[in-house]
Amino acid sequence: MLKKFNTVAAGAIIGVIIPLILYFIFVYPKMKHFSFIDGYYREMVIKFLPLFLSRCIFPNALLFFILVWQNQIKIAKGLLISSAVLTSILLLISFIL
Repeated sequence: MLKKFNTVAAGAIIGVIIPLILYFIFVYPKMKHFSFIDGYYREMVIKFLPLFLSRCIFPNALLFFILVWQNQIKIAKGLLISSAVLTSILLLISFIL
């Protein structure tokens, strides 16, 4: 069953979906109560983004190694590409802020 999802595009999509799921599970419920201070909330999210992105790269790397060990090379390549994009965004944000 996993063979038909063994594409680079599927890996890239999974690599983007994992951080989104982690955001909605761990960050969004804690940040919801800051909605009354809209400007402060935006500043906090911008300063929190590098920390969050760095935490999201680890699950992608863990899933990458699991997929490589299972010989799902194409999906692992897509996951690696999305992790590289997240890492470059993290570095860009770190240099700007």
